[in-house]
Amino acid sequence: MTRMTSDVDYLGDAIGYGFMLIVSNITWAVSILVAMVFTTSWKAALVSVLPLILFGYIVFLLWKKVDVLYEDNRDNVAKLSNEVLEMVDGVRVMRAYGKKELEQERFQKRTTEVLKKANNLVVYNGAIGQVAKFLIGLSTAVGLAFSGYLINQGQMTIGQLITFQIYLGMLSGAVWGLSDIVLVYQQGNVSFRKIEELLTSEDSLEKEGQREIDRIDRIEFEDYVFQYPTGEATTLKKIDFYLNRGETLGIVGKTGSGKTTLIRQLLRQYPISETGAIRINGQLIQDYSIQNLEGLIGYVPQEHILFSKTVGHNIRFGNRQADEYAMNEAIESADFTKDIARMSEGLETLIGEKGVSISGGQKQRVSIARALIREPELLILDDSLSAVDAKTESAIIENIRQVRQDKTNVIVTHRLSAVAQADKVLVIEDGKIIEVGSPQELLELKGWYYEQYMTQQMEVEENETI
Repeated sequence: MTRMTSDVDYLGDAIGYGFMLIVSNITWAVSILVAMVFTTSWKAALVSVLPLILFGYIVFLLWKKVDVLYEDNRDNVAKLSNEVLEMVDGVRVMRAYGKKELEQERFQKRTTEVLKKANNLVVYNGAIGQVAKFLIGLSTAVGLAFSGYLINQGQMTIGQLITFQIYLGMLSGAVWGLSDIVLVYQQGNVSFRKIEELLTSEDSLEKEGQREIDRIDRIEFEDYVFQYPTGEATTLKKIDFYLNRGETLGIVGKTGSGKTTLIRQLLRQYPISETGAIRINGQLIQDYSIQNLEGLIGYVPQEHILFSKTVGHNIRFGNRQADEYAMNEAIESADFTKDIARMSEGLETLIGEKGVSISGGQKQRVSIARALIREPELLILDDSLSAVDAKTESAIIENIRQVRQDKTNVIVTHRLSAVAQADKVLVIEDGKIIEVGSPQELLELKGWYYEQYMTQQMEVEENETI
């Protein structure tokens, strides 16, 4: 975030304000020196400039140290900004666990540490300013003393001395301005490196193919193995299955088994592994344009990202060109019609930041409607029914089956009732497929799926009894 805010501002200052300082002060200083040489005494001018050359040398010596301090300070501020965002997002959790005061103390301690390091930078910046002030004074004193010597030798007049003194005062202002340039460009230089690092970083996802398709007929995973770029362990292990057009695939398994990681391969959110293969319509997935595939997929993630606008705006975000009929069909398929009717402003109801004014189940249904309005070739629901009751879940699944009979669907869930009508179900455990088949076939195996099914059935019966 800092790269997009503070760094851009600092770089802008260096390019704009800094460039103006350089041009104006250097032009001014050179003009004054030329005037001093031709209207007073070149010898006095040379002697006066010597301390200023020393100033340039001292700045050169301090440059690397100040550069390190600027970068360290910038990184500390960036980390602090991220912590602030986390605390704002997690304020409800902190209050719920009674950790508000503890987090405040920790944040205060962290702020104090950042302030101390920032003060080190201020000391060095102040040192540069004081050195500039001292050497400007030294330049004036040496220049006037040497001018007195030249007058005594008959090489300079009193009038030239007065003129020389005026020029020295004007030159001092130019040099003082140049000391500001050092600070502006030092900060801009650090920001430039950070922005350049971001812009030149290699994105392996950009290495995509150029093929395009307008429909998805078959998806195949062939002994596919995946490991996160920064991970040490293999996350997906020899995943092998296929899914034909018009089928619904259920993916179940315990938390952390690799279900979401599996579907993220279809979304191309990570570089495709070289071990094994993923094919769409018989062609390697990496041969297709990512943008083309994104246009064919409707994805509802676990965490529902909503905009602080109206309900209608959030749903229509999936397809800006959708007409009223498509809008109503998506809302009905997401079993959201009655909820909208109860809202005072209907589709024009503002949902607040991150959907704060609507319930968890309503957030999920807004997200589902947003995906359905795209009429995607492939619909992926990633644990997107966890906040709705069993009746609503059943209605949504049935609606999706009806309106998407010739399209492909993938449902990732913990509740087996969501995949009871699926054509095929994968059971994932520790990144491996341990069971595969129709729901009925998996029940007959009496493995993980059967045990989970019986457990959930008992919970349902207990709730009905209560």
